[in-house]
Amino acid sequence: MRTIVLIAFMFVVAACTDRGGYYVETKPSAKASGVADGEVLILPLEVDPQVAEAFVRIGYGLDEKKNFQSTVFLTPRLRTVQATPLIRLVKEYNEFNGERVAAAVEKFRGRVSAVEFGREGSPVLYFELPYWTHQREEAVPKGMGTKITEAENEMFIAELRQLFVGELKADEFSVEHRRVRVWWD
Repeated sequence: MRTIVLIAFMFVVAACTDRGGYYVETKPSAKASGVADGEVLILPLEVDPQVAEAFVRIGYGLDEKKNFQSTVFLTPRLRTVQATPLIRLVKEYNEFNGERVAAAVEKFRGRVSAVEFGREGSPVLYFELPYWTHQREEAVPKGMGTKITEAENEMFIAELRQLFVGELKADEFSVEHRRVRVWWD
């Protein structure tokens, strides 16, 4: 007779959250899973690149044959390699330069959990920052990673602020927990 032992990890995955992506709920021990109590990490879904491109083109009104756009929309959570081609579609929008912003986002590949791109009147980016190293995009879990301290997180946020506000002229930069919003007017 075989005995199966389940140690520390028992995952429940729910797809299509209201902010895109899926979340990992841990039972019975959040400490053992790497997500602290009250911290839910939502991971990016695989997306069809052609559909994502059409979504951004429609949102920004980039198709001259169609007289439609949306002033408020947001992609689901994406990996940086999924988000950067979408960002490049928006060539210029006031101070926003799609090529330069996409190149900046690429610098953070493997250091964030996810990126969202869209429009809140004007271009907007959201970065999801990980609590643990194994929660970074493209991380290959080999057990539990190391906790990213608040001091390390603040240094990373300062780096994001310097690049997006200081160099790329974003008009707003705000942080709520481990979610960073960057907006251009």
